[in-house]
Amino acid sequence: MLAVWLITTLVTLPLAVVLHNDIEAQLGSSAMAERALDGWDADWTGEFASQAQGVSATFTREILRAAGLVATLSRLFDAQWPPAPVAGAILIYLVVSVVLSGGIVDRLARARPVGAAMFIALSGRYAGRLLRLALVAAVAWWMLLGIVHPLLFDSLFDRLTRDVASESSTLGIRAGLYVLFALLLGATSLILDITRVRLVVEDRRSVLSAIGAGLRFVRRRPWRLTGLYALNVLALVVLARLWMQVAPGADSPAWTALVLSQGYVIARIWGRIAFLGSEAVFYQGELAHAHYTAAPLPRWPDAASIEAVRNLRDRRS
Repeated sequence: MLAVWLITTLVTLPLAVVLHNDIEAQLGSSAMAERALDGWDADWTGEFASQAQGVSATFTREILRAAGLVATLSRLFDAQWPPAPVAGAILIYLVVSVVLSGGIVDRLARARPVGAAMFIALSGRYAGRLLRLALVAAVAWWMLLGIVHPLLFDSLFDRLTRDVASESSTLGIRAGLYVLFALLLGATSLILDITRVRLVVEDRRSVLSAIGAGLRFVRRRPWRLTGLYALNVLALVVLARLWMQVAPGADSPAWTALVLSQGYVIARIWGRIAFLGSEAVFYQGELAHAHYTAAPLPRWPDAASIEAVRNLRDRRS
């Protein structure tokens, strides 16, 4: 959690500095600056947004309370890409997160502390294969957002609503297409997660064979995996709902806003790690033996699966 939070902070701080400098250059020590400290000034922010470029163009009402979360989900389902500076930061964050995910899954599969040095070594061990999987994932997401999305919400939607006179029926059709698109996103995410788990736990080197194994694993256990995925998503939804309840507004004290926002970031990181952990444990319980996740002896094996087999042998003897 500390590693992922640190990467999140390091990636976003430069963007915050750029935004800070642009706002300072715009306001300076004027009377408008004093009024801006008291709350959201719609007139000034509208003027600022009309002149802002790059990351400063994101300084809109979407930063207030939990509006950013809603706006992000809206952009995802409407296949809208973020501004270039933000997209660059997201790309850096995703690459580092992919590298760290190998160490995270291995640590959760072993069910024992491994130490910072070993965690870094494990992350480096799996980095190459997980980055190759990330390239496959990028192609899959591009197909969903760039090909499937226009087919659903342009071609199919126009065809289905061509002779529909009721606005409520049109809204219902669009909502149904959103549900279908969400299911496609969820299925893709689940397959990629299971593939990541198999790459790490089984110490596989071929990404294509791991994807095939992940597809077979999901195909043979569709309902239980769907239930597990739904429970994980529900946990994230509950977390998001709590954030909407406590998210700071424009008039909140600075330290209160900082503590609450960073607390939400840490909770989101915890939720994602728990997401991966539940999938790893489910996989271990299905394809390995019942004691796979039992705390192993403190020894350094070639892979998590080898350590589990040795522990089982030791218990039986």
